[in-house]
Amino acid sequence: MLDHMDDTPAPDADDSEPGRISVLIADDEAFVRQALRTYLATDENLDVVGEAIDGATVIRQARELSPDVVLMDLQMPGTDGVEATRQIVEDGLSAKILVITGHVADTFVIDSLLAGASGYVVKDAKPAQIIGAVKDVVAGDRPIDPTVTHHLITQLQRNGTSTVDDADSESLHITEREKEVLDRLCQGKSNREIAADMFISETTVKYHLVGLMRKFEVRGRVELVVAALRRGVVT
Repeated sequence: MLDHMDDTPAPDADDSEPGRISVLIADDEAFVRQALRTYLATDENLDVVGEAIDGATVIRQARELSPDVVLMDLQMPGTDGVEATRQIVEDGLSAKILVITGHVADTFVIDSLLAGASGYVVKDAKPAQIIGAVKDVVAGDRPIDPTVTHHLITQLQRNGTSTVDDADSESLHITEREKEVLDRLCQGKSNREIAADMFISETTVKYHLVGLMRKFEVRGRVELVVAALRRGVVT
């Protein structure tokens, strides 16, 4: 177990091998970082390339190490995880932000999703679930808990986010089929569940999602849900 008084852990010497998923762990608790590192080490396709104990450090390491995924705690000293997420996204870095949280309906989680996080996993999840969540955000297939969608809507309304009228919505040229996929996505359904509901293949679902992301000019499922809610395409 790492000592709580240690300085920020240095990045690992070896870069992630081609075809493997590189992960940067950000948490101010040494025992949490060690536990996450131990969990991820059980999968041969995952490489932990660095650790950070605060937001400023994770931003710097995300720039230097270019990880595929940042496993992000939200309540860290100094720059918190929400602001770190926002900065990494605004910098245009390719890393997917996977929030690690105590509860999916926490206000910080909602703020992080609005800031551009790609997904979340609870801290008491089993190792296999955490590993699965890392792979899911890389694949772009992380289901969104309906509770979180509800809180997103509430947060957007509280922030006074305006929606567009039907004419503006139609200007996005969203097809009826795309709208059906989008509605189900915002209900928290996975690609498999959407496919089963609509009697289409998962490949077709992914095709529609890619088209929707292009039209909304976003990169991932969570961003797509946020954009759709902000534009009033779904309510």
